[in-house]
Amino acid sequence: MLHQPIFIEGVFMKKTTHILFTIYIFLVIWIILFKLSVSIDQLPHFRSINLIPFYYPNKTTYQIREVLDNLIIFIPFGLYLKTLNTNSDRTIFLGFLLSLSLELSQYIFCIGASDITDLITNTTGVLVGVGLYYLLKKIFKEKTNKIILALAAIVTILFVSLIIIILINN
Repeated sequence: MLHQPIFIEGVFMKKTTHILFTIYIFLVIWIILFKLSVSIDQLPHFRSINLIPFYYPNKTTYQIREVLDNLIIFIPFGLYLKTLNTNSDRTIFLGFLLSLSLELSQYIFCIGASDITDLITNTTGVLVGVGLYYLLKKIFKEKTNKIILALAAIVTILFVSLIIIILINN
């Protein structure tokens, strides 16, 4: 009977993490495939593929920002799956598969550029997320998952609020 509150807390945390992870995946798909569009008509209709890593024919600061954006957007993937007790290798592999699926979808549906650099930087973002999880685990020990969950909830609420504001103003 003494362990019941801990069990209930664990179940609540796991369900909450699953909900936040689902929202995160939805947002990643919406950002990468649908470019924050609310209508399919607003999507670009072009198809290209780049199989040369970090190759940019027109060198601009935009490419550096895109690399950083890709890295940052996939860090939560590593954090979420580690919080759900997923093996690190499996977490990285699943992040790679998600990224590959998104890149192939852009090409198949003619809604953007498929780029090996994106696949590399997205997967690296997952790897950074896994590393960040272990760093936080060393610092916060058994409180790590609670802290990650609290931060994830705050960031998700802020991000969804920002998207709602953008949609209302468009």
